[in-house]
Amino acid sequence: MKKGGKGSIAIMGIAAVYLMIPLIFTFLYSLSTEWMDILPTALTVRAYVELFADVDFWLSVGRTILISIVPIFICMIFVLLAMYVIVVYHPEWDKYMKILCTMPYAIQGVILPICVLALYANAPDPFSNRIFMLTSTYCIVVLPYIYQGVRNNLNGMNVKGMLEAAQMLGAGRFYSFFRIIVPNITNGIVVSSMLAMAIVFGDFVVINMLAGNYFPTAQMYMYDVMKKSSQKTCAIIMVLFLVTLLISMFVFLRESGQKEKKEK
Repeated sequence: MKKGGKGSIAIMGIAAVYLMIPLIFTFLYSLSTEWMDILPTALTVRAYVELFADVDFWLSVGRTILISIVPIFICMIFVLLAMYVIVVYHPEWDKYMKILCTMPYAIQGVILPICVLALYANAPDPFSNRIFMLTSTYCIVVLPYIYQGVRNNLNGMNVKGMLEAAQMLGAGRFYSFFRIIVPNITNGIVVSSMLAMAIVFGDFVVINMLAGNYFPTAQMYMYDVMKKSSQKTCAIIMVLFLVTLLISMFVFLRESGQKEKKEK
């Protein structure tokens, strides 16, 4: 083992335990009947039994997954098309693209949904449709994360040289970008998509102000349960954490499997 290897592992282990402490105590509280002392009085799985038997909860989780995936997919397509134009035709536009894509950092929170409602509440369909507004707003929210992930990976490779080599072999520019360049930045696309999904999955302000009861997601379900039972609320947090973790694991394992096939 390299010098300092054991120390590095120990530091990483301590950091992992420290980061897991809130999750561990949330899980313990979801199992407690009453917690007025250092340790809970008794443990029970009643909150999980009630939660798993509630059809409305699973429907809300499905809506949350849907409203997380669709805006990310739409935003990713537009960002890749925009980066194609910048990389192939107009590299000088990159600085303007960067400014445009980082602007949503400054207008998140309550400001963004209020502006969307003020502009489009009385607009003709489909712009006044709450689901359309919600999807479009989430496209804006995730734009900085998607753009930075794609841009950083493009900057880490010789895009110009690869495109020139492909064109010398007879491939078109559009074909070269989406069949050669994009597959080489798949890892960055996956990581940025997972980060964006975590942002949308944990949002409450935008979904509450734009959709609310029109499209009740897991966040809205948790808000209603929070007024009734703290244990059940913690159980919802744990289930949502596991759902997010399983989605992330599925994506990364699938990506790793595809990578191994290409190497073989």
